[in-house]
Amino acid sequence: MTELRQQLEEAWTSANEQSSEPQDVATSESNETAPAEPVEVINAPNSYTKEAKDWFNTLPYENKKYLAEREKQFEQGLSRARNQYAWVDKAYNDRKDNLTRQGFNSAQEYYDALVNIADDLEKDPASTIARLQSAYGVGANNDNALQRQLLDLQQRVTQQQDYLRQQENNRVKGEYDVFINAKDENGNLKHAYFDDVKGEMINLLNMGLAKNFEDAYEQAIWRVESVRNKLIEEKAKSGLAKATATAQKAKTAAFEPTAKAEATPKKRSLREELEHNMAIYGEE
Repeated sequence: MTELRQQLEEAWTSANEQSSEPQDVATSESNETAPAEPVEVINAPNSYTKEAKDWFNTLPYENKKYLAEREKQFEQGLSRARNQYAWVDKAYNDRKDNLTRQGFNSAQEYYDALVNIADDLEKDPASTIARLQSAYGVGANNDNALQRQLLDLQQRVTQQQDYLRQQENNRVKGEYDVFINAKDENGNLKHAYFDDVKGEMINLLNMGLAKNFEDAYEQAIWRVESVRNKLIEEKAKSGLAKATATAQKAKTAAFEPTAKAEATPKKRSLREELEHNMAIYGEE
């Protein structure tokens, strides 16, 4: 071995020994990965049972966030309904002593009786009025003219109520037909789970917790467990399909024939480079 090669070997050995020494603490600390941003903690709604809360905690973050927001909207709707119908209890409480003596023990009993009287007046005004006269101790009036006026007035009221009821029924039926026949851009029914959640939609509408059919449907599909599970499964499959499509697109782009670069030669180590150069200049 020549003197030059011996010197190179000694330099190479010294470099290897230095590279094996421990790195500076400050350098190693600077290479540590920065802590990840904290993820918002979303707790299960208080109205959920223990089993439902356990299930909720297993969901992905986006599903938790959506369900928590829907539950918040439901609670807000319930609060609005309570405020909207607070007058019912007030009207009853203002007359509670008198109504209790008449046998009405709650606002519901009192208003049920009023509704029944209104229905009976529509079906058979004469008999209903006679029954009320008897119940309240009012003597029968033999004045036929007054009786005819009362009957005529009741008939007009009944006709007006029938007209308004028919108009409202027509409006609701029109909205219902548009809702159940609505389709998306692909020609598929937009409300595919309508039959599964129809009962829950009716409850929401009757309680005043939904503004229309669309709002009732959006709430109901997440309140009916079987449909909710299907939606979560569909959402997971959709996310997987998008991820697969993105990966396939990236793979296809990597093999595009345009701008095809030549293969980069393998980079030599320092020792290999020195030996290569010595071989060129005849050093053994």
